[in-house]
Amino acid sequence: MITKGFRLFIFCCFAYSNVFGQTPVDSAATNRSPESYFKFNYDNDFFSATDRYYTQGIRVELSMPMFKYNPFSKVLLKLKTAKNYYGIAIEHDGFTPKSIRHDTVFVGERPYACTAFLSNFLISTDPVKLQRLTTQLDLGIIGPNAKGAEMQKGIHKALNNIQPLGWQYQVANDVVINYNIEYEKGFLALKHFEFIGQAGLRAGTLYDDVNMGAMMRVGWMQPYFENLGMTKHATTHKFQCYVFLKENVRAVQYNATMQGGVFEKNSVYTIRVSDMQRVVGTGEVGIVIAYKRVSIEYTKFYISPEFYGGLPHGWGHCVITVCF
Repeated sequence: MITKGFRLFIFCCFAYSNVFGQTPVDSAATNRSPESYFKFNYDNDFFSATDRYYTQGIRVELSMPMFKYNPFSKVLLKLKTAKNYYGIAIEHDGFTPKSIRHDTVFVGERPYACTAFLSNFLISTDPVKLQRLTTQLDLGIIGPNAKGAEMQKGIHKALNNIQPLGWQYQVANDVVINYNIEYEKGFLALKHFEFIGQAGLRAGTLYDDVNMGAMMRVGWMQPYFENLGMTKHATTHKFQCYVFLKENVRAVQYNATMQGGVFEKNSVYTIRVSDMQRVVGTGEVGIVIAYKRVSIEYTKFYISPEFYGGLPHGWGHCVITVCF
C-alpha cells in the first residue's frame, strides 16, 4: 500500500512540474524578507461535547527564514516566483474508539492510536498569480511510544473525569514518514470576498490519500496570497475580522491510525481493509480576529464516517498566531 502511495506522489510531482520549479531567489514578489511566525494549534472534541475518534491534537509551529538552511528543506517544493516561508513544527495527535469505557478490545470500532512527529514545511505563496504551494515532510512515531495513554489519562485526572480504558490495545509502535502536498489557487479575489480552490495529497507510512475542495472568506482581511495572514510591515488591514468556510472530499487509500503501521504488524486490533470508507468528506467553518501582529482563530471541523459502522465526528480548532 505504501508503494502505491509513493507512486501516486511521484505521478503528481510530474503533473506539477509544468507549474512549479525551484529558483535560488526566495522572493521575487517582494523586496522584503519573509516574516517570521509562531503558531500554537489546539484541537479537541470537547468543543463538540464528545470524547471519541480524533479526540485531541496539539501542533506548535515556528516559521523563520533561517529554516531555509535546514537539510530537510531541500526535499520541499516551491513555486517559481513566490515568497517562501520555511518552518518546523511538532505535532501530537490522539485517537480513541467511540467509548473509552471498554476494558477489552472494542471490535468494530476505531482502535486507540497516538502519533507524534516533527514536521519540516515550506509555504510558497505568489500574490500575483494567486497561488500557494505547501509541502511538508513528517518524521516521527505512532504507537505507545508516542505516550497518548499517559497524556489522556493525565488530562482526565486533572479534570476529575473518568479514566479511559483500553489503551493497552492501541496500534503498535511504528515509524512515521509522510510527505504532504497542498496546492491552492485563487479564482475570485475581491476586497471583502475570496474564493479559493484546493487540491492535495499525502503519501507515506501514516496517511495515503488525495483530496480536493474549496474555501470562501468573507470580511475585513488581508489578501490570502499576500502573506500568511499578517505582516509586521502592515500599513493597511491592521485590524482583521472575517469568517471562512471550507469543503473537502478525500479519497483514502491508507490510514495507519486505523489500519496499523506499515512495517509493524503486531497490533492487537485494527480496522479491516474492507471496512475502510474510501471517500470521506470534511467541512470547516471558522472565524479569525487579528490586530497588527497577533491573530486568534476558532474553527469547527466536521468529518463524515471514516469506516463502516462509524459515526460522523466534529471537533474545535483553536489557533493563536504571532508575527514577528
